[in-house]
Amino acid sequence: MALLQKMGWKLGTGLGKNNEGSLEPLKLDIKTDRKGLTSQEEHSKKGRGHHGGKGHGGGAGGGGGGIVTHDLSSKHPVSALMELCNKRRWGPPDFQLVHESGPDHKKHFLFKVIINGNSYQPSVASNNKKMAKASTAAACLQELGLIPRT
Repeated sequence: MALLQKMGWKLGTGLGKNNEGSLEPLKLDIKTDRKGLTSQEEHSKKGRGHHGGKGHGGGAGGGGGGIVTHDLSSKHPVSALMELCNKRRWGPPDFQLVHESGPDHKKHFLFKVIINGNSYQPSVASNNKKMAKASTAAACLQELGLIPRT
């Protein structure tokens, strides 16, 4: 509101060029605490899973709920493969063009990807380089068992 008043707006006048807008600007709900942003689901999970902490169960286990599997089938295969290589501390995937054929107006491309010393290559060529890289990454993720085979 202070910014609007600096710009010449007066309380009770409409907003906009012809003063036909709302008479009162929108009030923002500003978060001032430092707790972070959480959802209701996270609050309910924390409330159910924590029963006073120490004493029962022993050992170094996390209660079985610590393992989170991410669904990679909804992501673009190349970005999923890059994330996998970063997560497992492998080098970045090396996409290499293996085969390029066809006339200029209808080319076919075949890539292979080298990850951690292993080479992965799809069985069919694609119509453009972007799709060829995506199919190569998908074939690699399928070989690694991270996405289901189609």
